[in-house]
Amino acid sequence: MEKQAQIERIETFLSSVILEELDKLQKASLSYMNFVIMGQIIEVLGGFLDQKPMKAKGQSSRRFAQAVRYLFGGRYRLLNENNLLYDKLRNQMTHAFIPGGDLILIGTEKEEGYTHLEFRDKRLVLVATTFHEDIRQACHRLLLLLREGKIKPKNIAFEHDR
Repeated sequence: MEKQAQIERIETFLSSVILEELDKLQKASLSYMNFVIMGQIIEVLGGFLDQKPMKAKGQSSRRFAQAVRYLFGGRYRLLNENNLLYDKLRNQMTHAFIPGGDLILIGTEKEEGYTHLEFRDKRLVLVATTFHEDIRQACHRLLLLLREGKIKPKNIAFEHDR
């Protein structure tokens, strides 16, 4: 498949599967489920940064870390230096559906006066609306890297019928 067609397919995937579906969850005020999905999304985005097939086994923590480092950066990168975000967000929420005592999950910052990625009483605060926007920006950064030729596009098995 031609490189430009691969990039367009990835762009459609990011738009229709990642962002549109996340928008639906956000609009339905399902902030708890948002965190489960957003943790998975980080790993999926990281899958576009390596040269292995998307279905490659044993890549979860590496892909999560790569996405945090190259697509999110800043405070996310600092918080994941010892796999904190990976362990508490991606693993704990994906496998157990339980945030545990290490996380405070909030729908919006206005809701309860918390700030995304701050620590309160030794617990990490995650705010769904802010996290959602950060994922949107990470998708944008990924597309920019693809269009600039800084990463090679993957041939993903995705067809969009709308």
